[in-house]
Amino acid sequence: MKSSFGCAKPLFDGKIHPRLFCGPQDLLRLRKQIRTGYGLKLMNALRKKVRPLLDVIETADSLPLLIAHHTVRKHPRGGSVLAALADIAFVGVLDDNARAVEAAQRVLLAVPEALAIGPRNTYDLSYGVIGELQLTYDFLRARLSPEACALYTRWAVKTAIRETLRTIRAGHFLRSAGANIPMVGMMSALMTLLAVKGDPGVPDLAEEEGELVRMFEAALFCGIGSNGYPAEDIAYGSGMVSFMARLVEPLRRAGLYDAYALPRYRRFGRAMLHFVQPWGKFLSNTGDYGADFGWRSPVFPRLATETRDPTLLWLHGTLSYPIACAGPMDMKTRRVDFPELKLAPGFQAPVDLYSLLTLSDLRKPVHPSKTRIPTQFMDSDRGIVTFRSSWKPDATFVVFDGAQRPSSAQGHAHDSGGHFSLSALGEYFAIDTGRYNIEQDQHNVVLVDGKSGQSTKGQWRASWYQAVLTSYRPGPWVDTASVNNSQMADCYWSKRTLGLVKETAGAGAPAYVWTVEDINKANDYREFWWTMNVHPDHRITCFSDHATIIGSDHGNFLDVHFALPDPAAYPKPHCLKLAQDHQQYGSYAYPMGQGNDPQALAREYRRTVGHLEYGPVFYRPRLIAKVAGYNGRFMAVMLPRRANEPRAKVESMPTLDNGLALRLTFDKVVDTVLWAYDHHLLEADGIKARAQWCVVRRQRKTGRVLYFALGDGYTLAINGKRYV
Repeated sequence: MKSSFGCAKPLFDGKIHPRLFCGPQDLLRLRKQIRTGYGLKLMNALRKKVRPLLDVIETADSLPLLIAHHTVRKHPRGGSVLAALADIAFVGVLDDNARAVEAAQRVLLAVPEALAIGPRNTYDLSYGVIGELQLTYDFLRARLSPEACALYTRWAVKTAIRETLRTIRAGHFLRSAGANIPMVGMMSALMTLLAVKGDPGVPDLAEEEGELVRMFEAALFCGIGSNGYPAEDIAYGSGMVSFMARLVEPLRRAGLYDAYALPRYRRFGRAMLHFVQPWGKFLSNTGDYGADFGWRSPVFPRLATETRDPTLLWLHGTLSYPIACAGPMDMKTRRVDFPELKLAPGFQAPVDLYSLLTLSDLRKPVHPSKTRIPTQFMDSDRGIVTFRSSWKPDATFVVFDGAQRPSSAQGHAHDSGGHFSLSALGEYFAIDTGRYNIEQDQHNVVLVDGKSGQSTKGQWRASWYQAVLTSYRPGPWVDTASVNNSQMADCYWSKRTLGLVKETAGAGAPAYVWTVEDINKANDYREFWWTMNVHPDHRITCFSDHATIIGSDHGNFLDVHFALPDPAAYPKPHCLKLAQDHQQYGSYAYPMGQGNDPQALAREYRRTVGHLEYGPVFYRPRLIAKVAGYNGRFMAVMLPRRANEPRAKVESMPTLDNGLALRLTFDKVVDTVLWAYDHHLLEADGIKARAQWCVVRRQRKTGRVLYFALGDGYTLAINGKRYV
């Protein structure tokens, strides 16, 4: 596929098809590419995918009913035919396969009648289809009779373009340009317009084209954050950007708009890279779906070429689809509809026409560990952060959510301000629970008296509340970020700071994470529940002063310890009680099947999907640290360790009032973590600093200072020796 601004303008001006993703000359080159290598493997797999669908089309009693709205469609493979229609047309044209061409033509021409059968809404054929119909027409246009062309283009102009445009205008598109449903309608109409513009009988659509291109540009700004992160998170948001990639190429080729000139679109691939698990294969989930990434072609291969970033090819090849979904369903059918093909060890690609159209982009992938890509990421629009200790498979990796969601992308927001997810040593320990888990009590946050600050009353609906990322400070050894979620928590104030302490050579200490809480519910004595939802197959063991999570993938551990204020600092001292329970999904009043029984839903999900940890997670263990006190001021530290390693010794240290101090004794080193609320006076364990926080690493045998880090600080002395 040739991709440069205006390269297909002569095709559009000359009314020549195909033109959206490729032209006649591109097809000639592609026929050569599919004779060997990846091209041959992918083309054979695509032929295999398409072949049984031809039988479905040829034996269908009614083609309109076969592809009608999903609520009236009866044939179990009707959706499969629609999803693969452009693949069928592509195989027909590329192989000169008359049977495939005929089948695709018949389905395409059945669309107007099919639309009339079912309900009209955002799931119908005129509104909710991005690529399948438009590319089918584009590939087959030269083979269609004038009458067939007229039948399709009349429907396309009247219904798929103008009627859809009226619908999204009525919805005030520019107020919701980052939300998936308006975006889908806009993209469907725009792609249909690009497919039929200038053809015989098609009126002048210049006005509609200008409006739709303007809407598309708005969607790029509203649907993608300034650093590339999608506004509606993993799956919903990333899926919308993948759909936008289907428009990016034809718009660029037509000389109408070049999204590659927009920094936030160029940064999308790198943003997604920062959310991949340390071991690859899966994304760390965020938001209101699961950790899957559907339709990742053509976005990653094309961005890899345009940004000269081969790590995006590694990301493209390590992910797969589907790995999770919105809920239990027949995943066998989905895996047939969306097959993956292993092209090389650790590298797979979707079996679809986009993989073939981007063959020239599928060059040598590069693992991020072979590059100098930063280990930290932040998107200021969405207020979301990732930190990782390295790009190695056993790295400690944390996602920290500021829950800043724009008003233009409402619909799937969660009360996730201050939530974190944590992976380490190949285990996904602290999970994001995904779809149907909106409220605070579904996230890894502090709950006042064990309850969410705001309630959805069991419904599956978006949160209406905001949090804000207040700081982001990556460093050579310690990364930190802070979130204020006071509105979500319904508190006078509620703030959390999270830090990642990275490995140092020869220390014998893991990369670990700490959180510091600062919560005031209402100037009174409360119980503050520090919560962590864990992988459904992990186990939790609680002790008097700490808890241990045992991983189910490799048997590695996560030890969780706490530091409380000095017992003498308040009229009634803070106290800690560790517990565990099983938390069920939050949208219990939303019809889900299985009698809405969370355990039954989890069993069905395990049977049909697997990978329960990637969302939606209907039933899972939860660690609870209940800290009672006049305020929620305390620290937690999370220490990964391998199954054969001893547990670190963790001690609270005496320090100044309104401060916290922990000493962590590992095999070869001793770390001291200090925090000061407001006054910046850090004094404990031989350390005297003026900063909000401080971490010092000393050699265990000699006490020699090896590393130190300060947060918002300017002086540091250790055992009387000045370091800063």
